[in-house]
Amino acid sequence: MDTGNTEITTHQDTAIQQLQHCSYCGASLNFSFYFCVSCATPYKSIANVVSPYIPPQLTESELIRTKAPNVWRVFWTYAIVLFFVLIFAVSMGFDSTARNYTLLMATACMIVTTVVVGIIYWPSLAVQLKRFGFFQKYAWYGLGILIGMLLLNYMYSSFLMYLGPNLPSFNDLFSKMELGPFGKLFIICIVPGITEEIAFRGLIQHWLQIAIKPWRAIILASALFAAMHLSVLHAPYIFLLGLLLGWMKWKTGSLYPSMLVHILHNYVVIAIFPLLRM
Repeated sequence: MDTGNTEITTHQDTAIQQLQHCSYCGASLNFSFYFCVSCATPYKSIANVVSPYIPPQLTESELIRTKAPNVWRVFWTYAIVLFFVLIFAVSMGFDSTARNYTLLMATACMIVTTVVVGIIYWPSLAVQLKRFGFFQKYAWYGLGILIGMLLLNYMYSSFLMYLGPNLPSFNDLFSKMELGPFGKLFIICIVPGITEEIAFRGLIQHWLQIAIKPWRAIILASALFAAMHLSVLHAPYIFLLGLLLGWMKWKTGSLYPSMLVHILHNYVVIAIFPLLRM
């Protein structure tokens, strides 16, 4: 029966196309429509131009699960590594020597984890590392916005210090560690700037952009970036910083500009801010 209907419809379409004009008003027919565009008189069945099947609309979580399944694998991999670092930190205590060992262990774990993850998912990273990115205007826009972000950071941290002088501060934590200037530069600036950008912008955000809209991907990746730092007080600022880094990565298509801004940001926070507060 379906075959018969198809043949009848085909014959009707052939007859209509041979007619070329509307039988009611005489206007020329546009065969992209099932009706005459001049008088709106139907000349063939709507089923001939509109598909009866409407594909289901997937939610964002379903899109991520189907198109970007590795997002949560990578995030929870880093979360588990961080969890074991925290257990090690608690077992070591909180004196200066213990903090040094904890920071060194955290740095080593981040490097090893990023190397392993980078090797496994190298095809996703390769295209982003082939692009230099600094010749695009968005890289320079990001450097300009960084100045405003650092000013916001300084004001926000000063406000927290005003509210509670005894509140934990990243600057105080780093200043008490016996690392030396090059140790601080490597452990607090270079390593996070590279490893975190590979994890959150190079992999997580990259995959999310395949599944959902770019800005939604940047927002979600930035939220995960802020959550991974385990600081309720500093989470709003870290989230905003993640938005800047994610925007640069999206616009330039390269990881290098966001890595540079990340490294410069951390350097100013640990090296310049303490001098301003002296």
